[in-house]
Amino acid sequence: MKKIATIMLLMSIVLLSGTQAWGQDVQMVIDRIQAEYERTQDIQAAFTQVAQLRSLAGRKQESHGQVYFKKPGKMRWEYTNPDQQLLVSDGSTMWFYAAEDSQVIIQPAEDAYGSKTPITFLSGMGRLQEDFYIKLLPASTDDPDLYKLELLPKQPQPDLAKLILSVEPTGFRIVHTGVYDPYGNITDVFLRDIDANVGLPDEMFVFEIPEGVDVIRQN
Repeated sequence: MKKIATIMLLMSIVLLSGTQAWGQDVQMVIDRIQAEYERTQDIQAAFTQVAQLRSLAGRKQESHGQVYFKKPGKMRWEYTNPDQQLLVSDGSTMWFYAAEDSQVIIQPAEDAYGSKTPITFLSGMGRLQEDFYIKLLPASTDDPDLYKLELLPKQPQPDLAKLILSVEPTGFRIVHTGVYDPYGNITDVFLRDIDANVGLPDEMFVFEIPEGVDVIRQN
């Protein structure tokens, strides 16, 4: 379930809550992100996830799919390549379905997140300044037009050392998140083809268990 906890952290940043930062440029970026967040009720996007694991000598594992979010706290990650996997949450229950294993894991969403910080963001009530120190990073040579923010937790988090956000300069949407954990693992998620306020139905965020699959309930 470690993978699920990482996904939760990444997802919580996509629907970013407001924050306070230091420096005029940082404050401008944060204010614009907050304004975009307040206008956004749901999001759908294609994603590429790149995991760099210390246990595999830094070798990268890449996966692709579609992701959907809806306030408050609903999500749906559809992994299509290389493996078909599905992660769904209605805000209170989380389902993780691996088609190849014919298995679904069910647990309370709050337990899956592993800390109170992501669940607070997902509920639409969190404010990042309560949990993070935030600074604006220099523009990178790979994406010189993007704003990059570094978020350091004020209190130690078991699965989080820092977060990196990349923000487009026009719509001020977050197009990349990077999660660095205390063990040297890095997980990046890159979003593209982002559409907001498309009216995603609530039914998308409830998982119907297929017949014949193994069901594991974790409490």
